[in-house]
Amino acid sequence: MAGSIEDNAALYMKKKTFTYVPPSPPAELIESTSYTLDFAARKFIHIGIDPSEKFKVVIHVLSSSRHVLITPDFMKKIFSYMGHILSFILDTPQKYKRVLFYEDYEIKLSSMVYTGENMLVIEAKNRDGCRVLLNRTDLLRLQYLECSIFESYVRKVVFTAPLVIKQYEEICVYLDKKCTHIKNMDEMIVFIKNIQDDLVVKFIPNFTNQIQMYAAEQLAETLLNQRANNSHEVIKKY
Repeated sequence: MAGSIEDNAALYMKKKTFTYVPPSPPAELIESTSYTLDFAARKFIHIGIDPSEKFKVVIHVLSSSRHVLITPDFMKKIFSYMGHILSFILDTPQKYKRVLFYEDYEIKLSSMVYTGENMLVIEAKNRDGCRVLLNRTDLLRLQYLECSIFESYVRKVVFTAPLVIKQYEEICVYLDKKCTHIKNMDEMIVFIKNIQDDLVVKFIPNFTNQIQMYAAEQLAETLLNQRANNSHEVIKKY
């Protein structure tokens, strides 16, 4: 037998060791609305405007340790398959039986057995560790919230997102005059988050504070890119 008993034992233990690496936290959403699926298990539906997704309205499904971002179209898919999903979830759990309900290039909807019961698995295919497990009670609650979820989504798309984008543009104009001395990305982000000026935006409702906190990186990137483009234009003229 190659290698000592101690070496082989150490190698075996190394293979058996598993280190849980949690996914990076979800993006902070502007003007978000939260619906509770199961408070004790810390499962929620979170709807809001995501600066990192070009200010689109997105839906997060959150659990105590994981999360997944889904599109409204994919949420509609879940509801369209709900009858089939629930009939399977209510069936007798079979340890090695897996069902694929639906998948596209970003997200997969499947099943698994966990803690002795069938679970729906919502899993991102392009983001490691981003998945959420929903049991029968969670799914019934989700079904009950269907109308409220889509009402919140439509309201944010039609009314809130355009206002947030308009105020974002106004803040960019304001900042362009206030922080001409800052050239570094990190310093720009700190400066943006610490602005305390009620006259930055005159809209009601005013989303300035949320934009400063949750879109500071996007603001800094926009400003620095604008300056770089302006510099190139000046150079071209000469």
